[in-house]
Amino acid sequence: MGVWGTKIEDNDTFADVYGYFYELYNSGSDPFYASTIVEKEYSHEFKDQDNYTNAWFALAFAQWETKSLDAAVFDKVSTIISNGDDLRRWKQDGCADSVLLEREQCLTGFLELISKPRRTKKRRKKIKNDFKLNTLLELEAPDNKKVFTVTEEFDGDRYIHTSAMMMWGSGGGSVFYYTKQSATVNARWLDDDKLEVILEKNIEFTKQDHTAFFCGDQISITYIYE
Repeated sequence: MGVWGTKIEDNDTFADVYGYFYELYNSGSDPFYASTIVEKEYSHEFKDQDNYTNAWFALAFAQWETKSLDAAVFDKVSTIISNGDDLRRWKQDGCADSVLLEREQCLTGFLELISKPRRTKKRRKKIKNDFKLNTLLELEAPDNKKVFTVTEEFDGDRYIHTSAMMMWGSGGGSVFYYTKQSATVNARWLDDDKLEVILEKNIEFTKQDHTAFFCGDQISITYIYE
């Protein structure tokens, strides 16, 4: 682990995890998906005794900046700081008392910062390659109040993931994600609040919801594999 200073962001692990989150986020991924992929791709860092504190700090900061701070991630960071795990590792490395004090102050300030919601979401940075969507499926419900869509998302020519959304006129959200390009997917409404999604076998989801909800309208989602 390369350490540059006592600030939260002053190490290689933080830079790697934080940077990868924003690589995904700036490519168009929503924060939930970016977090899921980061934890998967950097799982070794989140488990490593030397690096895990900085990995969690990076993920928490990125989520806080994008107004998507997960309660479980916040609790993890809070526990790391309150039980002294991070400072204990610095002591084991033989750091001077003055350095430990600086690090402790940085940790306290960081926890105070993310304890309060950020006022505005950090904007995505423009990237050279355009974010593109390839619509695979668009299916309106029988009540004409919501639409289920499935799209493949690309960063230029690079495939990112396949994303499903349930959208009402004024809101909605993601239903599932997977990372198998050109996989066969279909769906049918059984009635106004029951959707059946038909997929090919061996799909590995990074997110898979069985319900969708907006303003009192709850949808039940069943998955069938053929």
